[in-house]
Amino acid sequence: MSDDYVDNTMLQQRLEAAQQRVRKARAVEARLRRELVVTDRKLSAQRKICLGAALLLAVEHHPQHLDALRRLVLPHVTRPTDRAALADTPFAPDEQADVLPTGTAATGSSGEV
Repeated sequence: MSDDYVDNTMLQQRLEAAQQRVRKARAVEARLRRELVVTDRKLSAQRKICLGAALLLAVEHHPQHLDALRRLVLPHVTRPTDRAALADTPFAPDEQADVLPTGTAATGSSGEV
């Protein structure tokens, strides 16, 4: 019976060591998931900045396309703070530009900026 006790003690120690490894692995996984979220957000912000800069540059070099780009962009900028951020740009919303064709709504859908 003493052999069984020794074996059970060794098994218990191995089990505890394995559980400790699992806890460490879960902590590493959680840290990596948080890092992934952070890098995804940074990449998303970088894309938006790049596209915004490209739009501003396009309008600067091709002002004849401003009206078409405003019609394309402004319906998707629906939050008041976002619209206010456009105040000193060629894309600044004004009362006439905010009027959309019949049947079109500028709602806060998934296309919102």
